[in-house]
Amino acid sequence: MKINKVVVIFSYLLFTALSVALLVPAQTGTKNAEIKAANGMVASAHPLASQAGIEVLKAGGNAVDAAVAAAFAVGVAEPNASGIGGEGMMVIYLAKTGTAVAVDYRSSSPASAMFPKGFPSTGPAAVAIPGTVAGLTLALEKYGTMKLGRVLAPSIKIAEEGFAVSSTLATIIRDNYEEILKNRPLAKIFCPEELPLETGDVLKNPDLAESLRKIAAGGRDAFYRGELADKIAAEMKEGGGFMTKDDLGAYRAVERRPVMGSYRGYDIISAPPPVGGIAVVETLQILENFELSKMEPLGPARIHVMAEAMKRGAADWRAFVGDPDFVVVPVAEMLAKAYAKARAAEIDPAKVTEKITAGKPGKEESPSTTSLSVIDKEGNMVALTQTISDFFGAKVVVAGTGIILNNEMKNFSASGVNALAAGKRMRTTVSPTIVIKDGKAFATLGTPGAARILTTMPILISNLIDYGLGIQEAIEMPRFFPSGKELSIEPRLPEGTVAALAKLGYAIKPLGKFDLFFGGAQGIVVEAKTGMRIGGADPRRDGAVVGY
Repeated sequence: MKINKVVVIFSYLLFTALSVALLVPAQTGTKNAEIKAANGMVASAHPLASQAGIEVLKAGGNAVDAAVAAAFAVGVAEPNASGIGGEGMMVIYLAKTGTAVAVDYRSSSPASAMFPKGFPSTGPAAVAIPGTVAGLTLALEKYGTMKLGRVLAPSIKIAEEGFAVSSTLATIIRDNYEEILKNRPLAKIFCPEELPLETGDVLKNPDLAESLRKIAAGGRDAFYRGELADKIAAEMKEGGGFMTKDDLGAYRAVERRPVMGSYRGYDIISAPPPVGGIAVVETLQILENFELSKMEPLGPARIHVMAEAMKRGAADWRAFVGDPDFVVVPVAEMLAKAYAKARAAEIDPAKVTEKITAGKPGKEESPSTTSLSVIDKEGNMVALTQTISDFFGAKVVVAGTGIILNNEMKNFSASGVNALAAGKRMRTTVSPTIVIKDGKAFATLGTPGAARILTTMPILISNLIDYGLGIQEAIEMPRFFPSGKELSIEPRLPEGTVAALAKLGYAIKPLGKFDLFFGGAQGIVVEAKTGMRIGGADPRRDGAVVGY
């Protein structure tokens, strides 16, 4: 293993060096270099996933082809956070027609699921019907140009040949060591010989490679109706899970209209219910009522106003957002400018609002994770976020398949708009977002981070628009997360700002300088004058940008 470790580390470093050397760093002063490219670009949570996407672009594929290739690949190379046993949401912008569409491949509840004693977070009963294969194949068939086997080829290779475990992944494996050991197929992958893989060790998943080959040959039905479905259903039955082969066969990915709003002349296109894009757009439209550009970007005034707006957007999301096939979500009312103005008027610039309730957006008529962004030479864009919920999901691998299953059932609520129902999709905070300026591509962005997604996305967009920061600067700027009076921060904030926020009434909770708590954003912007694609990747995760 030591020889393999050296070889893989060398290969990883060589790939990274070449990726950066072939491009042009746009700036200094950031932890990661900002990358420029003239034609196409992929930003994802792992170098191998970004490389998979860029290979497809270079071969003549469009942004959707590349996004699907990268999405499958990141599920192999960042297996703690996503994969074909999970789910997601994709937002697509088509430059030629100026139209946008969302592909909802959120997981859904098995028909027989019941939890009288509460929702479990691990084990087969925690597993919802996976949507990733259905969603990615639907997007490829309708908006891509390549065959499924072509875009799956990089993922199969990564799973078969293996890759070097990063320090981030090694830490996550150690943190989940005891739970991993409880499931023998999971331990076989991440803790061979009952010891956790270390940084630089080679992680292979040949069973997953074979599963991906079956999908490449048979399409979505290979997963939802064929041999893989049989194995998943058998695993569920043996372990006390609810999902059956009938549940798998009945699952469908759904095309939806994205939520749309505007912020200081930019059009914001984000993921629709049952996920978090509506809260991101509402928060931005509340913030539009304040002149943030006149506030210091890391000053207490800006952070306080943003925190108050974020709490209101999140409160409305919790109150009104559920699966739109089961409940009526007042999208238009929540995104009305008059409603944003009313919510903004509630914010006291000199006081913390400890408890915020949902607003009244008119009559109710008419949420661990990975993100990636893609833009092609035609200006088509994709923002995509997918997940298996917690790291390593339900901590269950289907024997003989290499597939890690999600634990999404815990994301239902005991009552209200997000209450459990057969076939219903639980809400989450995922919020892949595209930004358009004057009808042209400006940015594609996304981040993991659970509840922090709803706060990180407005921070990123404000950093770009209000302060004109580069994408890498916008990603690396210190983050914060409000919850009642508590304010979690990265301690790179100025001491004076922290002291002033404490005087306003915040209970300050310092975390790490670049803390994984705040997710791992990826993004691409388009330079208006030159059309150059400029990409940024988050040092809080193993993000990488590749372009050509």
